[in-house]
This record gives sequence, C-alpha cells and structure tokens, in this order.
Amino acid sequence: MQDQLNEKISQLVDDDLANGEALRLLQRLRHDDELGAKLRHYQIIGEAFRSDECIVLRKDFADRIHSEIRAEPIYLLPRKKPVLNWRKASLAIAASVVLAVVWMASYMNSNQPAKFGGVETIAQRQIPAGEMHARFKEYLQAHDNSLYVNSEPRQQPYTRVVGYQQE
Repeated sequence: MQDQLNEKISQLVDDDLANGEALRLLQRLRHDDELGAKLRHYQIIGEAFRSDECIVLRKDFADRIHSEIRAEPIYLLPRKKPVLNWRKASLAIAASVVLAVVWMASYMNSNQPAKFGGVETIAQRQIPAGEMHARFKEYLQAHDNSLYVNSEPRQQPYTRVVGYQQE
C-alpha cells in the first residue's frame, strides 16, 4: 500500500497522474503531514535532477528568522544634532551675492540712457539708396562663395564642411 502511495506521489510530481486520482491524492496530502513531507522530498529530488543547483530550506526557516528578529534588542538612542556644513553655507551665500549683483547691474543699466540712441534713432537715420547699394555690393563680394572654393591656391577656407550619410 505504501509503495503504491509513493508511486502516486512520484507520478503527481512528474505530472503523470490522472486528474481524478490527483485530486484524491491532494485531498489526502492536505490532512496527512507525513505524506506532505514525502511530496516535498520528491519535489526536491525532481528539482535536483532537472538542474545542477538545489537549495533546501527547512520548513521553519521563515519562522526562525522572524523569532530572531523579535529577539533583537531595541536601542533608543538620542539623535545627533545636524552639523552645519560651512562649505555648502558659504556657496549659498556666494550665490546670493552674485544674484544680487546681477540684479543691481541690470537695474542700473536699464535706468541709464543709451549712448548711441535707441532703435527709433537708427530707424530715422536715412541712408541714400546709392550708398546702401554700394555697401550691400561690398558685403556680397566679401562673402562670395567663389573665395571659398579654392579659386586661388594661396587662400584657405575659413571652415570645412564635412558630410556623412545617415542609415
């Protein structure tokens, strides 16, 4: 009888037992602690066969840890006063001073009259069309692309353009 029961437990672990027999065996295992221990033993053996690593924990492992934690003494120690970090405090003060200086400088600059006149003064100044055309022509000649294409061997380009392909 015991050998048949052991064989059924082994079949249950290997998932070879029919559903009806598996349910009856599980109900029997629920009430019999010895059969439950045998099932756990068979499961450990099966796990050892399936993998190289097998760690076996005792049934009361978690309970033992819980009781040891409860047995630890509780220490009620006074808190230490926080130490003022002078380096951080000095950096905060320096940042505040810099912020105040920047604010004051911008305030002082906004109250001073513009030395060269505002936008309205520049817009009211009229440049004759011929002079404007000559200045624009000089600008285009100064920035002409033919100067940058190595038309003359002694001139070097100001910048180099590098291309790449994206994939």
